[in-house]
Amino acid sequence: MICLDTNIAQLLTFDFWDKRADIFMMTIAGIALAFTVAQLRSGRRESRRATAYSAYQEYLKLCFENPDFAYGDQSTIKKNGKTNPKYPWFVSQMLFTFEQVLESDKSDNEWKTAIKSQLKMHKWYLKTSNSIERPEWRPELMAVLNEALKDTREQHQEERLTTTEQVTD
Repeated sequence: MICLDTNIAQLLTFDFWDKRADIFMMTIAGIALAFTVAQLRSGRRESRRATAYSAYQEYLKLCFENPDFAYGDQSTIKKNGKTNPKYPWFVSQMLFTFEQVLESDKSDNEWKTAIKSQLKMHKWYLKTSNSIERPEWRPELMAVLNEALKDTREQHQEERLTTTEQVTD
């Protein structure tokens, strides 16, 4: 019975495992909890991403249905000094969609870049929009809007400087 006197033999006894069962169960439960939390976070992230894609898909559908509005061409939208009455509604829907996208997926800079690109096409209208002047939109959208309009303002200032320099030369 020398075999039972060694430490290795203790691993074969019921008493050894019975005393340590609580520790093992707690460890397994902790690992299971960690996997569950990771799955929940992943599911939430994917759900938000799907919401953003769905909202943007609706915007693209709106653009497909209204190609004249989608490009934001002022000469097509504004005739005889009057803006097409449907265009402000198009812009409102566009801004609402962008707000939903940014709210759903705040950390994705690719969305911000895409939205900024779209906003720049409609800058001529957005600069005069009452909706932009009032704080009706979420801060995330307002930041992208201001950035898009700021870039536009800086570009116009550079163009004016270039024109002024050419005139003086």
